[in-house]
Amino acid sequence: MRRLAHSGLPQVMAFLLVVTQLPVTAQAPAQASPQPAAPPVQAAAPLPIERSLEIRVLAGQDEANDLQRLIMAPLVVQVVDQNQRPVEGAEVVFRFPVSGPGAFFTGGKTSQTVHTNGDGQAAATNWRANDQTGTFQVHVTATYANQQGEKTFSMSNSRHVVQEGTKAKRVSWWSHTWAKAAVIGGAAALVAGIVLATRGGGKSSGSTITITPGGPTVGGPH
Repeated sequence: MRRLAHSGLPQVMAFLLVVTQLPVTAQAPAQASPQPAAPPVQAAAPLPIERSLEIRVLAGQDEANDLQRLIMAPLVVQVVDQNQRPVEGAEVVFRFPVSGPGAFFTGGKTSQTVHTNGDGQAAATNWRANDQTGTFQVHVTATYANQQGEKTFSMSNSRHVVQEGTKAKRVSWWSHTWAKAAVIGGAAALVAGIVLATRGGGKSSGSTITITPGGPTVGGPH
């Protein structure tokens, strides 16, 4: 018995030695499954542009600016929507030609941006005709949200505008009750309220466009 046990001991030791030398395989940590990417946020598509605004010329169309006396015809428009309702807060841009007979705003600029009041009216301000006689085009655009409109009409510069009381169409603006205001030459100060009547309907709009003083210019508030 002792001899058998003694002869088996080396085998047990050899077995244990082999087991202890076996490489230990490390278990790789489980990889987390990738999260699905969030879909990109798409910007809302802009609304299509609608040519639904109408620009009515309340003052200035086919009128003459008196270069000799430095009297400028009032220049006022009204913006209405497709239901003929006045549009408040519309952006209105008045543009004069860049060359030839025309006019300019403060700083020699040929365009000015204003906004309509509660009656949809806007007036060009702080402008005067240049020293070239002849007819020119005034281009007006109006924008409100995705709605737009435009209008082009004629004015003229003249050194021989006839006096009030004649039948000449050139000075018809001077006969209008709402247009009896202008800055003549270097007049010190002139402030006048002009109540503009909506043409065609014969009803007063109830809006007042004020002519501000300061040099030979005519217009209303922004």
